[in-house]
Amino acid sequence: FNKGDISESVNTIKAWGIPGLLLIGVIGVFGKSVFTTYQKHEKFVGYPGPPREGFFSGNYNQMRAAQADNTLFDLFRDWVIEHGDTILFWRNTGAKFFTADPDIIRAMLTEITVFKKIDAIPNRTLFGQRITGTTSFLTVTEGKKWAQKRKVMSPYFSKLHLSDMFSDCHDYIKRGVHTQLAEVKMGETNVDLVWFYGELFQFFLGALGFDLGCGLVSKNAPFHNKAIQGILKWVPHQFGTPVDVIKMRFEPEVSEVISYIVKLRNICKHILDVKEEELAQDGPKPDDIVHHIITSNKSLEGSKGDQHTWMMDDLMTSFLVIDNMAKTLSTLFVRLMRDERVYKKVCEEVRSADLTTLQSMDKSLRYTEMVILETLRLHPTLMRGIRDTKQDVKLSNGLTIPKRHMIFFGQLVLHKHPKYWDKPLEWLPERFETGSKNITPFTYLPFIAGPRVCMGKHLAMLSMKLSIVYSLKHHDMRPSPGEEKEMDWDYRFTIVRPTKGHNAVFTPVGQTAGS
Repeated sequence: FNKGDISESVNTIKAWGIPGLLLIGVIGVFGKSVFTTYQKHEKFVGYPGPPREGFFSGNYNQMRAAQADNTLFDLFRDWVIEHGDTILFWRNTGAKFFTADPDIIRAMLTEITVFKKIDAIPNRTLFGQRITGTTSFLTVTEGKKWAQKRKVMSPYFSKLHLSDMFSDCHDYIKRGVHTQLAEVKMGETNVDLVWFYGELFQFFLGALGFDLGCGLVSKNAPFHNKAIQGILKWVPHQFGTPVDVIKMRFEPEVSEVISYIVKLRNICKHILDVKEEELAQDGPKPDDIVHHIITSNKSLEGSKGDQHTWMMDDLMTSFLVIDNMAKTLSTLFVRLMRDERVYKKVCEEVRSADLTTLQSMDKSLRYTEMVILETLRLHPTLMRGIRDTKQDVKLSNGLTIPKRHMIFFGQLVLHKHPKYWDKPLEWLPERFETGSKNITPFTYLPFIAGPRVCMGKHLAMLSMKLSIVYSLKHHDMRPSPGEEKEMDWDYRFTIVRPTKGHNAVFTPVGQTAGS
């Protein structure tokens, strides 16, 4: 440019005024965005994955539509089957990776020098971040502190310790099922299994130390269940658009749920106050999970943050997480009631089960365990894992996932992948007849694996087996009239829940509904 050109440009800009300057700014920002996005696209040319639907939107609109249609993981399964086990997809202008490669998943779960857990979105923080109008009512500690705490907590959940607790667990499940069935009119009442088992497992928390010796939690199981089901109903809505979130906040039922949260948190505060005093006076009780929660948080002395808040959050988490078992059980019975062959085998087994000890129960409920494992394959409690790469990761196809990129895996993809499972969409408990012998490692992850394996997996299996026994020991369970062929589930949130087919009618063994 010569001086005349520059002078003319300056005069033109002056003539345009402020609107002209704003327009130039917008054009500049847009141009930079186009150039930056183009560079990203060029960086990943040749990577396997679905084609972008839009320059800026990538695959986002396609994924959002699938999420709304409850088929997001079906979409990812189709993508990995078509394009390969590890694929690139675009969330707007961000490049993300998804894998169904067992070797990469093993590395994601075990090699902490290569992959980093994303502390901002652990599973346990996905409850209520926006439903209350605050940051979260579960401001849980980040991953490093949680790892330190689980070292203290893990012995509580060992099979050896659960063997000592078996009598109490057995007593609570037996009493809980009998108490709830006493309110059911045999052959007539349509029982919502989601609520039935939700209430049972809120009752079961008493066995773990929450009852304070006065039945505090077990007596109030119906309210606690109502609060938890309300939370789980509305929490998925917080991941909608900002407009959806605002609309949700003005729903009368949401205000009611928030009042439940406040009350539940006050209950947690009372439990914590009593238990801290008890712990200081009498020392820890090995069978009391609340004592372990307090001790594990006190192990973080010197860490930034409020220990009391962490303890409260852990107690709140307990009320929420125990419901995972209820959702799995309600799902199991939705399947079981509609498969006469499997139903008969389970009934025959549970009605002759030896419940003297944990070991004798496990030995006499082998087929029932297969049914639980197969239910968790098709309907896993945990549906996905996410990591960030801490360094470049070389793939077997010669391509590289660059440092500081997000990579996902999904149990709902792995567990239904035809590469690893015969007849992957069918419910076939016998596939677990030989245990894990014929299962490719890191393709079956209902409880995750590696250092992050679910601490409560043995407690979950113990309590679910007992629940199945006392549900079917003296009763039969059939789908409610008109729902015999209905089955469906909601996979849009971290907890799978049945949406169709979860109503049942109980009858004493040997009788039929209406007789």
